[in-house]
Amino acid sequence: MKKSIEEILNPSKNTNRWLYIILIGLIFICCTIAYFLFTQKPKIIYNTTKPILGNITQTISATGTLSATNDVEIGSQISGTISKVYVDVNDNVKKGQILAEINPNKLKQTLDGYEAQLNSAKANLESSKVTLQQKKWNYERLEKLYKATKGQSPSQLELQTAKLDFLQAQADVKIKQASMQQIQTNINAAKIDLQNSIITSPIDGIILTREVSAGQTVAASLNTPTLFTLAENLKDMKLVVNISESDIGKVKVNQKVSFNVDAYPNQTFYAKVNRVNFASTTTDNITSYETNIFVDNEQLLLRPGMSATANIEVASAKNAMLIPIAAIFYQPNIQTTQKKKSNASLFPAPPPRQKRSINNAKNINGTNATIWILKDNIPQEISIEVGVSNSKFVQVLSKEITQDTLIITDSIIQ
Repeated sequence: MKKSIEEILNPSKNTNRWLYIILIGLIFICCTIAYFLFTQKPKIIYNTTKPILGNITQTISATGTLSATNDVEIGSQISGTISKVYVDVNDNVKKGQILAEINPNKLKQTLDGYEAQLNSAKANLESSKVTLQQKKWNYERLEKLYKATKGQSPSQLELQTAKLDFLQAQADVKIKQASMQQIQTNINAAKIDLQNSIITSPIDGIILTREVSAGQTVAASLNTPTLFTLAENLKDMKLVVNISESDIGKVKVNQKVSFNVDAYPNQTFYAKVNRVNFASTTTDNITSYETNIFVDNEQLLLRPGMSATANIEVASAKNAMLIPIAAIFYQPNIQTTQKKKSNASLFPAPPPRQKRSINNAKNINGTNATIWILKDNIPQEISIEVGVSNSKFVQVLSKEITQDTLIITDSIIQ
């Protein structure tokens, strides 16, 4: 009775006792939870797949521009004013067809001047020929007389003077003949210029561009001005792309090519590699090689200047054993690192998924690679020989891999 009265009179002692008991219980619970969290082994779930049989194609992607196989720029070799233009863009023309004319008046005037000079030179030549005959006759007469008189008449001086006059007349005739040839050359050049005033097509083709109009003046003193651009045949075109030096060794003539253009986003065009240039170009420290692709444009859907994205088929395999390319990138050591980090916290964050990088792939094409397989629920690392690959699958050439092999492509720690 006395104890109960003391407890009633001192309630703080009773409260503290219960607080101690509750605190000890909480510590025990926390230690139990921590023990299970830190000692429980993480569970790893492996994502696996089996090899499949199928066809695979490896391609190299490149961008380029379409152009005609034979572009011809038609210019003017003479200066003058365009008097007439007979064609326009997209017109089909034949070889020899007149495209435009340059005003020929000045050229005709120049030609008439040379012809007048030629007529004057012919008259001077005839006069020189008459003088030559006269000097020749005088020299021959004095020479006969000199021989007949045995040198007594005429004097030797007179005979020598007559001879020099004869030779001078011969030279004058030759000079006049050379002058006529020079004038004739000028006449021929003036006739050529007159012919060049008529701009004609050198090929059968289509007008791509027209740079002149009637009344426009062209000057050909320094550079030949371009008047028209012709395409010989738009049914045969070429696609010019640049291939990087890391891929150029795989590109060969006659390889199949598929490409798309923005004008027809839902249509795929097909072509073949026509030529791979040996010369290289370097832009921003990137070396590339120009490659020409022959394009059949029978339907005339494609036009010069269109940009295209081409995929060149550099390798292919049929009925090949294929595994996902993710299996080549899988690296289990990353998962171990993640497991250690997760144990360092009482409330670990959800484990991140396997990170993949192209740098994890080891010689995907044509050599060896490392993959992981699941055998008896235990991951095993093996080396395989691989062949053709693309962005999704890679061909396996090793006989150790069968269609029943479980290939690890990813793993998650729980």
